[in-house]
Amino acid sequence: MKLAGIVRRIDELGRIVIPKEIRKTLHIKNGENLEIFINDDQIILKKYSELGNLSELSDTIAQTLNLYLKTSVLISDTDKFISISGPLKKQYQNKEISETILKYINARKIVTVQDKKINLTKDKTEDGNIVVSPIIANGDEIGSIVVVSNEELTKNNIDMINLLSKVLAKHIES
Repeated sequence: MKLAGIVRRIDELGRIVIPKEIRKTLHIKNGENLEIFINDDQIILKKYSELGNLSELSDTIAQTLNLYLKTSVLISDTDKFISISGPLKKQYQNKEISETILKYINARKIVTVQDKKINLTKDKTEDGNIVVSPIIANGDEIGSIVVVSNEELTKNNIDMINLLSKVLAKHIES
């Protein structure tokens, strides 16, 4: 556990302010949900991942896209990759996504990068044809489907990736 050395007082309503530096480091936005856990005498706050609760569905979508496209499929929330199918699974499972992927998610539109290198994590780069389709549920950016291919993806393939990101969003909304 990393200690920040910051002390905060609990107000009369039981609230505590999480310092801006910590929120920025952990990419916690205003209005975002946190999970609260108790471990012995500790209170643990953790970013809540709506996609993490749909791991079975996201695993199925990643595997299905992998079988159909014959390439790596990575599904992320806004922090890390949570479901992966294909050759990149061992390299990226549960790894924190890069600022580049987060930027594409926040752009709220499908992004296609052809024959270029991009960082999928802070320290790992992939090249080829990459599609990032953000998952938007209840008006919030909650993750993405990332496809990394050596082959150029067709418009129909890109439309299918986008459709499946909407399927995940609908499951979160319902």
